Amino acid sequence: MFRSVFRPSRNYCLRLPTFRLLHRVTADFSSHDTDGNLVTRKVPIVVGDPGEHYVLIFPEVGRALCAESHASAAATVRDKCKLMFCHNSRSFGAGLSGYPRLYVPSIIPHQTDSDASPATLFLSGKMHEITLDGTPDAAFAHHSHATCQNLASVLDQLKDM
Repeated sequence: MFRSVFRPSRNYCLRLPTFRLLHRVTADFSSHDTDGNLVTRKVPIVVGDPGEHYVLIFPEVGRALCAESHASAAATVRDKCKLMFCHNSRSFGAGLSGYPRLYVPSIIPHQTDSDASPATLFLSGKMHEITLDGTPDAAFAHHSHATCQNLASVLDQLKDM
């Protein structure tokens, strides 16, 4: 009589995981120094599992990429910068050529048949996030960025308590 109570439900066994794995890797960041020489240095970044469309970077790298985006007249909105991702070279930059560029070691899937995909750099938080536009990762980043902006005033009020 009680055997069926302890039998696991089929739906329970088929549940999909609700977490993401983050992988720390090293990327090449190429930019010009104060003398105009091209310098490439290794920077730590965080990537997702294969097939995911986001990269987490430290703020100094994000600010450097965004500064070039401002200079190239690309669309920039407050805490976001528009970038391009070149799938052949696996690099992010303000355009398809020029510097600074962030070369990621992981393969980020194509969204179209084109070699280039538009991306957005979100400039908030302890690490800045780059996502390919039109992906579920971009929607997640957009919503989390909006939540962060909405809670900023509330968090400032809590600091004073």
